[in-house]
Amino acid sequence: MITQTELDELRIKLLPPGAERVLELLAAHRERVEAITVVMDKVPLLIIGRHGMIARLPMDGVLQKVSQTKDVVTMLERFFEGENVLYLFVNLPALQIPLFISQMLQETAQKYQHMLTLRTCIDEALDRGDRNAFLHYTAELRDLEKEDFNHMS
Repeated sequence: MITQTELDELRIKLLPPGAERVLELLAAHRERVEAITVVMDKVPLLIIGRHGMIARLPMDGVLQKVSQTKDVVTMLERFFEGENVLYLFVNLPALQIPLFISQMLQETAQKYQHMLTLRTCIDEALDRGDRNAFLHYTAELRDLEKEDFNHMS
């Protein structure tokens, strides 16, 4: 069985055209989809690669091979009417995220975490009745939120 995590990881890769519908079918029948790392012969197989897909599925007692997206979708729909397991081989590069975007995401996560910490500190100051700490933390939180708002506009 392919896990939901494995399917989600597929969605963030550079998929060939039409693969979204194929992924929907795989997600709907994931208990009958097995991810493999080596292409196998004489088994129901779907290969997803950078430039397209190839399905080798049993139709009318014979393994048929198709590569056009609409044909792959049609064959998968028919295949999943039965009970067989589909073997999935994926040969896709990971989507490269530029360094500056990774850094921006990391900074955003750190700011968000700091804001959560400040909110916790504000709650604790209220519980203790510490007016000075409350004013300090709320001012710091307000400054952070204002900085984010000014940065976005």
